Amino acid sequence: MQRPQAEQTTDGDYEFIKYHTFEGVDYHRTMSWKGGDGHIGMGVREIASQKTDVDTEAVRLPAGWSVVVVNTDFKLVQQSS
Repeated sequence: MQRPQAEQTTDGDYEFIKYHTFEGVDYHRTMSWKGGDGHIGMGVREIASQKTDVDTEAVRLPAGWSVVVVNTDFKLVQQSS
């Protein structure tokens, strides 16, 4: 299985992620996921957990925030201007 890129999912497309942490970067990113059994956690010092049981598109991840992805078909890309 290919590992995601450091700051976004591979080629900016959906990929199934068993467990991965995308560290914070100095620009906003956009997250999307396909409904399933997994969850994500996002934040800076405190991590807010969220189920990923419903298809969701274009959720803003603010600059500096990390996201932990568990068992989710997930997409993370730089937010377009």
